[in-house]
Amino acid sequence: MVRLPRLALPPPEYPEIDRSVELPHPRAMLGLVGHNAAEAEFLSLYRAGTLHHAFLLTGPQGIGKATFAYRAARFLLAEGERASGLFGEPRDLAVEETSRTAQLIANEAHPDLVVLKRRYKIKEKKIPAEIGVEDTRAALGLFSKTAAFGGWRIIIIDSVDDLNSASANAILKTLEEPPARAMFLMVSHQPERLLPTIRSRCRVLPFQPLPAADLAVMLPELLPGASLDPAMADWAEGSVRRALRLADPKLRSFLVLVDGILQALPKRLHREIDQLAEAVRGAEQALPDMLERIEWWLHGRIRSAIAAGDLARAQDLAEFWSRMQEGAGQMEAFNLDRRAYVITLVDELSTLVSGRGR
Repeated sequence: MVRLPRLALPPPEYPEIDRSVELPHPRAMLGLVGHNAAEAEFLSLYRAGTLHHAFLLTGPQGIGKATFAYRAARFLLAEGERASGLFGEPRDLAVEETSRTAQLIANEAHPDLVVLKRRYKIKEKKIPAEIGVEDTRAALGLFSKTAAFGGWRIIIIDSVDDLNSASANAILKTLEEPPARAMFLMVSHQPERLLPTIRSRCRVLPFQPLPAADLAVMLPELLPGASLDPAMADWAEGSVRRALRLADPKLRSFLVLVDGILQALPKRLHREIDQLAEAVRGAEQALPDMLERIEWWLHGRIRSAIAAGDLARAQDLAEFWSRMQEGAGQMEAFNLDRRAYVITLVDELSTLVSGRGR
């Protein structure tokens, strides 16, 4: 069994958008499985003195991009400790558990690191849907200060997909005129949605879904007693987060229910649809789990349509996906009935599959 070193964190005072019950927080994880190519590229640029001022870490959610961002930040901010000879010449981006830098970052107390993300709003008692411009400008204030430890100043954005238009433009202005010894490490699950002007000013580090062998190594380390079976490996799609969640038999039963409904289309399985609607109405996480599974199903059909040369069909499916996401957002924003949303969604999917929607 591989050992994944991590630091103990105190329980959070408020909910964190980047902290799940299944996984240690990325800032606590000192080890990283997979993504050797990204690490080797970053280290090579560091040794050559040619690090870019902004890195865009792209790939599916839950595969380790944020963990890498904190790993790279720790490495750069621990430069003074390495210069003292305490840890020797770096061969990778690892930083020892005893490092002052690692401890400060784990406790969100490093003065030269800011993490920009959707943060819990005490007055509203919720996490906002976007990263606002006020939070963005506050984070960018780091670059107007002298580094407390005389080294790098780093902003991690997790994720850059959550920036609203004003926030994105504020980031863009800094990207156009970056200060010295300052770096953005920007996590992106959907880089195609970013402003082209932001993408063009970043060096992209692509991250691939983890192979089943890596997931099988990590799962028992993060969740003692857990193991990865073929069904879990397929559903996890290379994501550690998904693999850990799939260890819950209730989630697996829920996904079987969703898959059964989708596979039966255009036939409507009324009893199963009713069960799904009740599950989504009764559990907060059920809605995003359902939408993610439908998205996966739609992507498969889009790929098949393109392979068959049926571009009109592919376009119909892609447009439905966009409408589905928009409808879910409106339902959440206006607190509409989830049960009615699910039933309507399946009805529309049935019409789409039967071809009557054209």
